[in-house]
Parts: sequence; C-alpha cells; structure tokens
Amino acid sequence: MQGIVGSIGYGCGNAVVKRDRNITPPKYTISDPDAEQRRFREAQKTCDLRMTALIEKLDDGNDQALDIFNALQSIINDDAFFGMALSRLKPEMINIEHLIYDECNKIVAQFDATDDTYLKERAVDIENVCNDIIRTLMGLGQDFTEVDHEGDIIIVADDLSPADTLNMKKSAIRGFITEKGGATSHTVILAKALSIPAIVGVKGAVSLISDGDFILMDAFNGTIKVNPGISEIQQFETISKIYGEKQQQYLEDANKNAITKDGFSIDVNINTGDLDGIKNFNADLCDGVGLLRTEFLYLSRKSYPDEELQYKVYKELAVKAKGKEVIVRTLDIGGDKQIDYMDLPKEENPFLGFRAIRICLERRDVFKTQLRAILRASAHGNVKIMFPMIVNLEELRLAKICVEEAKQSLRKEQKKFNENIPVGIMIETPAAALMSDVLAEESDFFSIGSNDLIQYITASDRMNERVHYLYDSCNLSVLRAIRTVALNAEASGIQWGICGEVASEESLIPLWVAFGVSELSVAPFLVGRIKHIIRSLNKAELQKKVENILKGKLAEEIRQGLTELLEGNFN
Repeated sequence: MQGIVGSIGYGCGNAVVKRDRNITPPKYTISDPDAEQRRFREAQKTCDLRMTALIEKLDDGNDQALDIFNALQSIINDDAFFGMALSRLKPEMINIEHLIYDECNKIVAQFDATDDTYLKERAVDIENVCNDIIRTLMGLGQDFTEVDHEGDIIIVADDLSPADTLNMKKSAIRGFITEKGGATSHTVILAKALSIPAIVGVKGAVSLISDGDFILMDAFNGTIKVNPGISEIQQFETISKIYGEKQQQYLEDANKNAITKDGFSIDVNINTGDLDGIKNFNADLCDGVGLLRTEFLYLSRKSYPDEELQYKVYKELAVKAKGKEVIVRTLDIGGDKQIDYMDLPKEENPFLGFRAIRICLERRDVFKTQLRAILRASAHGNVKIMFPMIVNLEELRLAKICVEEAKQSLRKEQKKFNENIPVGIMIETPAAALMSDVLAEESDFFSIGSNDLIQYITASDRMNERVHYLYDSCNLSVLRAIRTVALNAEASGIQWGICGEVASEESLIPLWVAFGVSELSVAPFLVGRIKHIIRSLNKAELQKKVENILKGKLAEEIRQGLTELLEGNFN
C-alpha cells in the first residue's frame, strides 16, 4: 500500500485498527430548552478543561502542536458556531446533541465540497470538537484514549484527532497509518512532535488491514507492507537497523559540545513549557533551556499563580540545569488564548492586539509577581529573563524598570537573587528586527522567535493552507532580517540565538553557523541530530559560500543552494 509521507522513520508491529470514531446521537423531543442549554454549557466547559489539560501535556516545545490545540480550544468556545444549534432549541424543541450533530454535518459538507486543503482540515477540526461535545453530552468517555495491546503496534485509522494522538499510550506505538490527512495535517504535525513515523492518505487502509496483521511501514517512501514474507522482513530489519544506529549516534552526540571543525562553538538548547518537560529535563542531553514558556502556569486555573508556586517551578528547572542557562520567557498570552480570570478582550486580530509584554506592562502587579519568582530562582542557577513581543525601546525600558522594582522589593525582604541576572528580548516582529541595533544597546541577549517573525514579515498565517506558500523561511526578506539582527548583536557584543522551527531546519543550519549564531533552541529529540550536523561544518568555509547563495532572489533558489551546501558538508 502507498501513502503520503508524514513523519519520517521506520515502524513495524501488529495492527490495531481504529474504526470510525464519530457517533450519531439520538433525536428526541425536549420540554425545557433552558435546561438543555445549561446542559450544553456544562459539556462545553468540560471539553474546554479537557483541552487545557492536553495543552499542558505537550512536552516537546513544539509551537505547531501548541497552535493546533489552541485552535481546537477556540472552536470549543466559538459562540457563533454553537449559537446556531442553540437558537434552534426553542422553535424546534429538539435535544441539543442532535442539533449540534446536524449543524456540524452542514458545515463539514460545505467545507468538504471545496478543493481547498485548508478548509478541509478545518472541517476535520470542527468534526472532532463536535464529536467530543456530543460524546460528553451523552455521558460517554473519551474515545480511544488507551490501546490495550501487548508488543509493538501500528495504529491504523480513518483519521486521528489531536486528542487521540496525544492521549494514546505511546510506549508501544511504532507508527500511525491514516486514510485521511495530508503532509500538513494535524496528525502529521503531532506525530513529528512525538517522533512517531506516520503515513497518511492511505486509501482503503481501515477496510484492507485487520487487527493483528503484521505491518512494515517505510515512512521515508510512504510504503506499507501487510503480512510480508520473510525476505521482506529481513531486508526491512537491515535498513531500519542502520537508521537506528544513526539515531543512537545522534543520542550520543547530544551530550557532546557542538563545535565546528574550525572551533566555533554553539549551544544547542531545548524548548519546554510544561510540568512534565521540567520533571523529565536532563541537562546532560543538551546545553540548557533556550525557551521556557511560562503560560502553562496560568492555564487551567481559576486565579493567577502566586509567587511561591512559580518560584518552586523555576527553581526546580534551574537546579536541574546544573549551571547551564535557563532562559525564562515572561508571560506570553493574549487575545488568542482566553483565560477567564484574566478577562481579556476578544479581538479581531489577536496576534496584533493586547498580548504578551503589552499585558504585563498594563498589569504590573501580575508582572512583578512573576519577575520576583524568576529573580528568586536565579539564586539557584544560571537563569535569564526574556521579554516577548518587544516592538520599541520604550517597552524594553519599562520592562527593565519593573525588573529593578522587583529587585528592590526582594532586597528589602533580604531574599537572595542574582543581582546581575541577564535580561534579553525576543526578536519576533519586523519592528524589533529593523531597530535591533538600538535594542541591542540595552539588551543582554537576543532570541529570534522565528515562527512569529516569518509570519509577520510575510503577512501569512502559518496555519492557513491558502497562504502557507508565502510562509517561507527562505524568503529573502526573512533571511535579510535575521542577518540584520545577527550583525547588530555582534556589533554590540551580545549573544543571539534562534528558537522556533527554523532553528532545527537542517538545510538552514549552515546558514546560522555562517551568520555566527550563539545558540539554537530546539525540541529535545532533535538536539543530538543538530549537534551532529554542526560538528561536521566549517564556519569560515561556509561564510564564503553563503554569500553566493544569498545573491539568489527566489526562495526556492536559495533553499536549493542551502540544501546542496549541507549535502556537500554533511553525511
């Protein structure tokens, strides 16, 4: 069988076939539409809390995975969509789960009738959310949360919802095979985050594969073999063994220094942002934490986390880091991430609205509570403070004044902290990139938030398939912006790093080395691979070659040049 490569790798095991997860609710007459509406609100709240819990389980620092679950949570709380079903309660006197089912089918049918990949993916999202709410209204548990099976297994399904993928017990899972989905589907994004091979778009998989069938999946070529012969199994074992040995080599390289052949050293850090990530953090397998997202401490709560709770979390990570750097990003939340107790406004353009440092500078008490906790943790390790979404010098100065005020209050209480704690900023807007020379004069370090930077520079939503072709890391404007930041950081004598997807995009690693990057912050499972690549490169030689490549004007032309450059230096 043939499918589309989603998440690369080799997988073999016995099939566990997941049948259609959708449920058809009963239709019956009701007597109290207000009671029915209250029943819906309770189910909506339950699903919202469940989604928040799933967000907290994300332990790999994957921004795209976080975006997926935030998008699903926004659908759960979409009053415009569910309002259509609620408005039919009184005139029709029909139970709410049937009305939701009916409205969902209408929307899905409209989206499926288009040739637009983006709309088809959104139809899947809506269907998943509605199915979850319907099951909750009917008193049914979550579907397919665990797989009870001995030995290695391959999950075969029509489709897998993000909740399915994250909830499954992953220790025995060796691969995903789905009939639906494309190379950018949510199943693929999450499979990559979990390092699980995935092949999608496999027509007839559910009907042609039975529970217990032995599967070989090559998620490099998109091929699947069901109940293969002995010779095929032996050949597969040989290929996957070589691949496994390379992965083992990368694992061993994770605790080595990432130094180029001509002696240029780069820190390869990890991104993290939940309790599990902190609990499982291993300082021996990376150079530190390049990005600690602190939003998880504020989500799934009824009130703001107090200073003591935050201090304990930051301190735990600082101690575990054993002197390696831990960059703590201050609260980065906004109109796109609703928290009831924060009473944030719903905005038409949340990514351009009231968020991140803008909230913190307005709600100084909340900001200073977090800053005090970070400062106290700095007494136990190499902790640094990083402000998100800075767009001008005024914001940076105001934020630094808040740090000084927090320090002063701790001095009065005679509480220990690092008086010289480094304070840096994320460069994630065109404004920050263009004036990075000015910002560098008053910053201790830069971290380029590449996901948002590309999105803002190219004016393209990275989750929107209709404009995704514009969201390109090799767009010349993006590379020029990053180079400008690099040159300005170097001129001011401060370090600069990159977090986000491009930090681990292999063809771009030679470019970042040539630019003189100080630090790359990536998902934990990629640390060894990135270090292995860096150790094969020569910075001085790359600088000459990169100059010629950047003379290209087309993104594809530049990408091809960088790919060939990597292939010529790395094997």
